[in-house]
Amino acid sequence: MNKLNKKIEITYARAFFCISIVALHSFPGLINDPNTSEFSRSLNSFLRILLLYATPSFIILSEILLSMRYSTGLPKNFFIKRIKLILTPYILIGAFFSLNIYLSSNESRSYIEIFTTYVLHGSWYGWFVIVIFQFYILHALFYKFLNKVNPLIVLGTTFLISFTHSCLAYVHNPYLQWWIDFYPVYSRTAIPYWLFYFTFGYYLGVNYEYVMNLVKKYIWVLFGLWILSTIPIICIYHFMDVTYAQSNRFDIMLYTVFTFLIVLYAMQSLEKFKLTLLLFISEVSFFIYMSHPLINAHLSRGLASFVDIPLIFLALMILFTLGFSIGIALLLSHLPFSKFIIGRNSFNEMLKKNY
Repeated sequence: MNKLNKKIEITYARAFFCISIVALHSFPGLINDPNTSEFSRSLNSFLRILLLYATPSFIILSEILLSMRYSTGLPKNFFIKRIKLILTPYILIGAFFSLNIYLSSNESRSYIEIFTTYVLHGSWYGWFVIVIFQFYILHALFYKFLNKVNPLIVLGTTFLISFTHSCLAYVHNPYLQWWIDFYPVYSRTAIPYWLFYFTFGYYLGVNYEYVMNLVKKYIWVLFGLWILSTIPIICIYHFMDVTYAQSNRFDIMLYTVFTFLIVLYAMQSLEKFKLTLLLFISEVSFFIYMSHPLINAHLSRGLASFVDIPLIFLALMILFTLGFSIGIALLLSHLPFSKFIIGRNSFNEMLKKNY
């Protein structure tokens, strides 16, 4: 498998995870609607939890691409480039997000206070950018160590660290409060939880061909493990009433990894086709992630009349949210310095070449 094929299947996977994220954030409009029945609310709350693989998968992809290219060190301009193309859009879209809250009729805080609380601290939906930058730092600091140590030992150790941290944060409030009080940014970005995903992404990127050959050979075993990994989620949701929908749930870690590998396998089987829509979505996936919640909130009210037919409601939410996000990105791509808003500078070039 050459690098181009890797890029195509990972490109498709990025688009798939982006669509999954939009779907995940479409559920609240259905769940919270007063006309939704109790059964529908419970069922859709559970389905929403099953979509929580989306954000960790999007983050894992960043480390896979990093370790594929830079397993022996980062180039000198690496952080400068990421600050320009990832952190700058985070700040600018965060500024607009803060303005949206500030202009709210019942808001009494100053704009600076809102911007500091949400954007600088990271306690808004753009928090995943902070996790990605932590991955960059971990990669720069530990790539030599990771290359020397047995991957199974590292993966096992980091899984225990991440799982223990997540469990303690849920069951022991003083532990969670400590992270809230002392971690410099949003507690959901605390690196102990994300360590396992980081090492998984690193080793998958370094050993990509080997791992994907194993996935292809044992796909039914992997699918069986995926089914087994849903059992704890079902039991914990149903019997322990753990219903919160956050990407740092303690019961989704293995489920996320198995889902990630199955999606990569599926996208690998589609790489011989030029799926224009997936290429299009992938090219602007970062902007979709950063902008879609602002669009989602307004669409859910406009489509409230469809909540009695959940599939239609969700399909329309996903379709219109993607459409508006892509449309805005397309308009912005014609402006000077658009890369500092939509995150990449190849979108307009791709349109010229392919459309």
